[in-house]
Amino acid sequence: MGEGERSLDGPKPGELSLDDWTWFVEDAFVVHSPDEPKPWFKPWYITKTEEDEPKLTTRQEVILMNEQIDASEGFDINYKLFRCLFNYHPVVLEAHQFVEPPETNADLLKRLCEKSIDDYNQENKTELEFVKPLYANFHSASGVMFLITFQVKDPVDNLTKEFQARVHYSYVDKSNFVFCRPKPSPDVSTDEDSLGDAEENAKKQRLE
Repeated sequence: MGEGERSLDGPKPGELSLDDWTWFVEDAFVVHSPDEPKPWFKPWYITKTEEDEPKLTTRQEVILMNEQIDASEGFDINYKLFRCLFNYHPVVLEAHQFVEPPETNADLLKRLCEKSIDDYNQENKTELEFVKPLYANFHSASGVMFLITFQVKDPVDNLTKEFQARVHYSYVDKSNFVFCRPKPSPDVSTDEDSLGDAEENAKKQRLE
């Protein structure tokens, strides 16, 4: 799903309005690339070096990143495949990037997930119980757009299940709890599929 398109949970493309922008899945864009002449600070999650395979161009990395975003709506990204710094980033649960100590990012995600699952329970007449945040990605969007994967317990079968919440978090206004849903099964592509396509494209370009 590209920018301007919709989650299956939200309004259809023809029903979009300016008020619906929080449903948009933002495309990836490069903030910094290895091609830049001056060095830039690499965050901890960028571990790939120029010797690591597959050796992809910046353009190929953009394509691969967008394939992962399209496949998961931004919830699942394998950052180890990239040397570029993109607009999407992982949330460090133990850090204080979005809160004041002694709180941690995990405390904030916990509150957002609890509100999300409460809304879901009311809409679906369920009694799911929040357990813990598992991981999350984010990007800037007139505030912060959180894409959170978390665990719930279902008292019906006493099993834990994975859910996803998309939350637009604002520092100056009310946060928008865009949607909450069970984590869907992957049905578009996997990281391995995307990586294989990128490797094949890289080989073709070297031969041409």
